[in-house]
Amino acid sequence: MYILSIVYSLITKIRNWFYDKNLIKIEKVDNVNVICIGNIVVGGTGKTPCVQYYANKYASLGKKVAVISRGYKGKRTVDPLIISDGKKILASVTESGDESYTHALNLKVPVVVGVNRYRAILLAKKEFNIDTVILDDGFQHRKLYRDKNIVLIDAINPFGNNNLLPKGKLREGLYALNRANEFIITKSDNISNEQKDEIVKKLSTYNKKISFAIHKPLKLCSFFNNEIIDFNMIQGKNILIFTSIENPISLKNSINNYNPNKIIIYEKRDHSDFYNIDFVKIDKIIEKNNIDYVIITEKDHVKIKKIDKNIEKFYIFKIKFEIME
Repeated sequence: MYILSIVYSLITKIRNWFYDKNLIKIEKVDNVNVICIGNIVVGGTGKTPCVQYYANKYASLGKKVAVISRGYKGKRTVDPLIISDGKKILASVTESGDESYTHALNLKVPVVVGVNRYRAILLAKKEFNIDTVILDDGFQHRKLYRDKNIVLIDAINPFGNNNLLPKGKLREGLYALNRANEFIITKSDNISNEQKDEIVKKLSTYNKKISFAIHKPLKLCSFFNNEIIDFNMIQGKNILIFTSIENPISLKNSINNYNPNKIIIYEKRDHSDFYNIDFVKIDKIIEKNNIDYVIITEKDHVKIKKIDKNIEKFYIFKIKFEIME
């Protein structure tokens, strides 16, 4: 792993050097303001709710906004592809990928995916006359010009154990943080003030704006009939978290705040699909542990096509991204 991390580090440094020296052309779409939401580690920083926060923010200011994403793990024959026109969803979760489909469900702005983000923006501009783009997970996509880089730092594991992939979780060396215009420390309610100070101390060396954000629990929504229940309903209950997000610790901590009897986590790799065998295992866990509620995230919810058994126990955990002023 260590040798592979060294090789990976060398490749990323060479790639960044080419961009820094303008030896690779950076593509820019005229008259479109690009706000990039990204991170420096693999997954788990809360990009999805943050992207939706900024899309809503700029739309509320009267901007013509589109969300642009690679559409990770989406399988499509057309690329770039319009997932939503802001009013109606026009593609499937299979084509869009889970994150982009979640944006389409929750936002009233166009969502376009494409491996080539430049072409995706051109399509959005042509079809919707946009003037603002929220670029989802684009910090490492240096081929596209952006007006602002907002880098999310996960409070629980801010710097990926200081090791690059595959030994650690860093996508680039920390030197890359010099490209950021602003840092947002996400899930900041999961750490102590002393831990916050340590992260701020490290980030302060880059001389950028630093903010804190939380993922505020919003509601629990039934997968079965869309019924909304109060979080206090899980007090004293047996909870199963069923998820394929990168870091479920924050979700577990949020649920723990409502004093359940116990929490069990059934965890798959980030962005993994769910199969029949998963639900067979889930049913066994439910029966063995007398589970009252199975809690899933919004990103996981869009990947579940149907549940044959215990569907009444499945609830979607909805959150709101809040920047602490």
